Amino acid sequence: MFSKMNTVRKPFIPLLSIFLLGLMISGCKAAELPAEPGKLGELDPPKQEFRGAWLTTVVNLDWPVSYDQPVEEQKADAIAMLDSLKDIGINAVLFQVRGESDAFYASAYDPWSHWLTGEQGRAPDPFYDPLSFMVREAHSRGMELHAWLNPYRVERRKGMYPLAGSNVSRREPGWILEFASRPNEYYTMLNPGLPEVRDYVTNVVVDILRRYDVDGIHFDDYFYPYSPVTDEDSLTWLEHHSGIEDIEDWRRFNVNELVAQVHDSIQAIDPHVTFGISPFAIRKNSDVGTNAFEGYYRLYADGLAWLEQRTIDYINPQLYFELEHPRAPYAPLLEYWARVARENERHMYAGLAPYRIFPPNDWTLEQALDQLRLNLNNGYVQGNIFFRTEHLIANPKGYTDVLRNELYRYPALTPSLPWKSQDRPPPVERPSASWSDDGRVILAWAKPDPKRAAQYNPDHEPFAETARYVVYRSDMPSDEFTELRKATERDDGGLTLTGSAFYPQNIVEVTGQRQFVDRWSDDTRHALYIVTAVSHNSVESLPLTVWTWIDDDGFHYKVR
Repeated sequence: MFSKMNTVRKPFIPLLSIFLLGLMISGCKAAELPAEPGKLGELDPPKQEFRGAWLTTVVNLDWPVSYDQPVEEQKADAIAMLDSLKDIGINAVLFQVRGESDAFYASAYDPWSHWLTGEQGRAPDPFYDPLSFMVREAHSRGMELHAWLNPYRVERRKGMYPLAGSNVSRREPGWILEFASRPNEYYTMLNPGLPEVRDYVTNVVVDILRRYDVDGIHFDDYFYPYSPVTDEDSLTWLEHHSGIEDIEDWRRFNVNELVAQVHDSIQAIDPHVTFGISPFAIRKNSDVGTNAFEGYYRLYADGLAWLEQRTIDYINPQLYFELEHPRAPYAPLLEYWARVARENERHMYAGLAPYRIFPPNDWTLEQALDQLRLNLNNGYVQGNIFFRTEHLIANPKGYTDVLRNELYRYPALTPSLPWKSQDRPPPVERPSASWSDDGRVILAWAKPDPKRAAQYNPDHEPFAETARYVVYRSDMPSDEFTELRKATERDDGGLTLTGSAFYPQNIVEVTGQRQFVDRWSDDTRHALYIVTAVSHNSVESLPLTVWTWIDDDGFHYKVR
């Protein structure tokens, strides 16, 4: 068996010749694209794309199935959900950790959620921390985990269940606004006009940032309530008007101030963490000629202001309308948000509604797929987020099968944000390969060591922290494989990898583990693997290649 080369000694020497580019392109077996008209498989999936799913906890919508479910069953269901999302091609999970001024984690500010244990303020028994658990499990699968919070909401329906004595509404009753949502029903929330409330919500976010390895902070559409707002906060306005003469402008100012304060805190504490908001689809009807509910005037949410002020990294409008909706058609809303995000150098991820494929909406499969096609063809939509996990896994009318087998047929990295660090991690160390008797190749590698790699970094470029790994596989005819492998053995350092080696169709895994297991078919005799480390901002390290083959003498591998 060939002995591997010392990967620490020369980690920055270019690694492979495929100026032999023609060989690489002609020999690689990329998955063939379906030719049937109208199929999403005709479209080339991007290498970087946000493929998110909302995992909803309030009212036990997605998880856990009930608040009295035993802890071990909660964990097993969570693992099964993450496995299913990974199999579909999802690369980011938006986990609702604070739906009603409560917590699905050991919060320093809010009580344990009623929807987790059946009693607000009561910890899981036996104890575990769901956010910590979800972060660990998502990261091991190479997926991002974003903490999804409702910043202001306290009770969706007042009196639905007893509030803990530690609930903010019990400790600070003067911070609470109450709105009539329907006859004899009331919605309660924190008062956005109070500076103390802004500080409180920001401190909740800061607490998460300091204690959990989350990849993002996410707010949804609930700022001021959907129920009518009249004069509930008029006294607060008189006291804290900040010179703003119109109370509606002041309400939007309050929300914008919170968004900016959270953004600034993230930048100060953990700048690789992304911050995004998912507003109602329509800001103003005047933006694109719609005629429906307006988030700007009813929820006091101004997504355009957040983009212009660059206090968010992405906007994620909830585009839950049909293409031919008479008052709010899908395409103009998509184009509007993609345009204003691009003009302000921020990302746009479309919020999609697979739940509407189910009754009572009963969308056709073609309706839902045409939205995906529009998103990808737009060119300025960097991803999709699906509401919600249960509906996505349920595969309504075959929708999820199309994602898995066509649009998401290759794994993808989340998009790199140009305004965040472009530093790359050091390359992986000590890669190796072994063969199992049941026909599997087992690749393994060590975590990159920035200190050791710095010895061979004459320009002293900073290294990013490694967040996950990408494994590429290239298949080619035997003679081409042998020619390329022998060329690398003769390489004097002048040979380099070309971009074709890193095409999305060659990605076989994005993982948080330092191992990849690949099952070979009966007629496979060789494969070239490439392994890169990836930063939190999806910047890849320099690659290491592992040549693997079987001949009459057994299994061999060589690292380059």
